[in-house]
Amino acid sequence: MDKRVEEIIASLEAISIKIVVPLRKKVINKTAFSELFGLMSELQKLLTNEKWIQKELVEILFHIYTQLDVQAGYVKEEKVKNEFTAYLTKMRSKMREIFGKRVQDTEEISVQELIDNSDFANLQEIMDEFKKLYE
Repeated sequence: MDKRVEEIIASLEAISIKIVVPLRKKVINKTAFSELFGLMSELQKLLTNEKWIQKELVEILFHIYTQLDVQAGYVKEEKVKNEFTAYLTKMRSKMREIFGKRVQDTEEISVQELIDNSDFANLQEIMDEFKKLYE
């Protein structure tokens, strides 16, 4: 794995905390998201020809995305909901750039839809099941 990718993963771990904690209060940390999107753009360039992507990178990005999606479901104010939706859309686009075109061919489903349409009771159960797929 490229040394720069390792550095980015370390940065993403710190940024994820700066993003996820405020999300619980329904607040978007715009500075942290700006850093995230910049690093995701860099990752897209670094990983263009890679067939394998480090699991830790996928976990961090998936965690941020799912937390954003889950918290968006609890937002009541329309203006804030629109802001969450804009960040979800941008993050989904950036993830597609990193992971490739095949991601675009998949049906999109929110974490809330997974909870509503399955036997899972919470986000942690879903995350545990996804992790099992990659062990």
